[in-house]
Amino acid sequence: MLTRIVEDRVYDYSHVVGGRIFMGLYTIGLGRGDDVYAIVRMPYSAKVVRLTIGEIPDDEEIIVEFGKRGEGEDEFTWPAGVAVDSQQNVFVTDEWLHRVSVFTANGEFLRTFGTAGDGEGQFNRPSGIAIDSNDDIYISDSLNHRVQKLSNDGRFINQWGSQGADVGQFNSPWGLTTDNQGNVYVADHKNHRIQKFSGEGEFAFQLGSHGKGDDQFDHPSSVAVDSDGEIYVCDWANDRVQTYDEDGAYLTT
Repeated sequence: MLTRIVEDRVYDYSHVVGGRIFMGLYTIGLGRGDDVYAIVRMPYSAKVVRLTIGEIPDDEEIIVEFGKRGEGEDEFTWPAGVAVDSQQNVFVTDEWLHRVSVFTANGEFLRTFGTAGDGEGQFNRPSGIAIDSNDDIYISDSLNHRVQKLSNDGRFINQWGSQGADVGQFNSPWGLTTDNQGNVYVADHKNHRIQKFSGEGEFAFQLGSHGKGDDQFDHPSSVAVDSDGEIYVCDWANDRVQTYDEDGAYLTT
């Protein structure tokens, strides 16, 4: 189960966006208005679907689909995250190609950046991706156990994290998001917690511990923040969503 915020409407879904069923639906990113970009991946296919979504199920329309399975510059092997910048360009991480591919809103290929490795601007199975109000990019570099911050054209700016369980460390970070203040929230997948940082990587607080009770997680996979600062966590292996206020106090499941 995954969750995102669309104009403060929370969508929890398994293979469904609005009222439309997608086989192989993995995650979504938000564009302008009610535009939604869905990653659809299966062993024999991989693509991004742009659709508009309404206030009620079945009130959606597919606008365009782009990408296919392969290793070409406009193709994907295992797309994992999608985010949209202020110009409505679409950024897609690819775990197995260790890169980010960039497209226009209509699916025209623009460029890629990133290669396999552990250096600055290199990746080892990049997954979650988020873009802040300055169009800077944050990427969960999952098997390098770090977050990288890049400019909109892919130039390295900063990084933080290393493998471990201490504050500011990660064990396979996965989904991440930014809030209206430029803070970064990271789903620290195998440490069973959410960590909040400033846009420069300064630790703020963490949520959760391993378990099945309230305010506990089992492999959290994604995180979202609404316009009021409330935090929504996809508690993946517990099959639920948990919510917190902007200061990290637990609200409900």
